[in-house]
Formats: sequence, C-alpha cells, structure tokens
Amino acid sequence: MTPRYAEELLNVLKQKGLSLDELHERTRLSGSVWSRDQLELFLVCAPGVERDDNTGTFRADAGRIGDDLQTAIIEAVRSFAGKPASAAQVRARLPNHFVTTDEQVLAVARRTVGLEVFGPKLIRIAQ
Repeated sequence: MTPRYAEELLNVLKQKGLSLDELHERTRLSGSVWSRDQLELFLVCAPGVERDDNTGTFRADAGRIGDDLQTAIIEAVRSFAGKPASAAQVRARLPNHFVTTDEQVLAVARRTVGLEVFGPKLIRIAQ
C-alpha cells in the first residue's frame, strides 16, 4: 500500500465505518498485495482509527488524526532548536504510537502554519 492510498483510505474512514473485509477489498482493488492481517495491523496502529467490536467496522476520528500528528511534528521540529531537519529525522522523534512516512511528515509540515519545508525535503520553524 502506498502512503497516498493509505491517506485516502483513512479519509474514507472519516466519512463512514467499513468492515475489514470491505477495506481489504478496496485495498486489493487499488493494487496492494497486503494481506488481510497486514491491513488490520495497519488500521489498529493508525492514530485516530478505532474498531467498533459491536458492528465489526473501523472508523477514523476526523478531528484527531491530523491534529495529533501535526502537534507531534511541530514539537519534533522544535526539538532541533532552529536547525533544519530531514523528514526522517523528524519522524524518528515522533512518539512511538504514530505510524507514518517521510512523505506524510512533509505533507503535514507543508500545510502547517509555523513550519517551512525547503531544499532537499528539510523542515524548520518558519522565520
């Protein structure tokens, strides 16, 4: 599964809950070779995604996913004390419960007021 498709899948889950079978079928149709178990692990680890055991569906909390990650990225960039950091370095300083990619870190940084992405994918506090 590509980072872009993972983000699309999470956006779908913000709109409505889907069962693991429905999600696996969507993922398979997108060209992913992920197994049902791999997809379930991704969903269980993804921030803001919750499983409703009563209905057997997964749903994403629309407000929480972006906000928590954005806040964590800002804090990680600040920890470099004004020095530019690569997306990989920022990702390494995120709390362990965030499962993300360098591309997602860059995307969040680009749309975050107060952060600046420049050069070869470097992030710093905007000046």
